[in-house]
Amino acid sequence: MRFILGLILGIALGVSLGLLVAPQPGSETRRVLRERVQRRGEEEEEQ
Repeated sequence: MRFILGLILGIALGVSLGLLVAPQPGSETRRVLRERVQRRGEEEEEQ
């Protein structure tokens, strides 16, 4: 259980730090993430 919790925490921390040091502005990062989520949602609906 501790391993799973540590793994989830590590992934969340890694993603957060990655977004903070991304070479593009935050607004651009949010736009890209929003588009990816929308595409995933469309792919899920098709299946």
